[in-house]
Amino acid sequence: MSSKPKTPKLLPWLAKKAGISDARSIALWREAERWAERRSAPGSSDYFRLTVDRLLELVAAESLRADAASFGWRPWARAQARLWALSMQVAQEGAALTVRGWRLIGSAAQQDANAPRSV
Repeated sequence: MSSKPKTPKLLPWLAKKAGISDARSIALWREAERWAERRSAPGSSDYFRLTVDRLLELVAAESLRADAASFGWRPWARAQARLWALSMQVAQEGAALTVRGWRLIGSAAQQDANAPRSV
């Protein structure tokens, strides 16, 4: 029976933001752990602080390396992906506002229809 390696919960998010794979981020986490073990006692608060700080440095370096390897296209592609995500979010919010507006109009019309009429 194999146990799953313990990694921080922010690792997948950090990998996505940096544009690297989850497997590569786990490898960087292991490297950061080994680096911190040489500088402090494993399990201490200094150990975890050093590990996370080193992980952030390694992820930033890996992201820059991947950007350089793409000859400048990778940042543009990531910006385009963020733009698409933003436009989809705006469309979803617009649709939700439209639905709410129609519901308000429908409920106002229903209240007018149920109101007593004076003769």
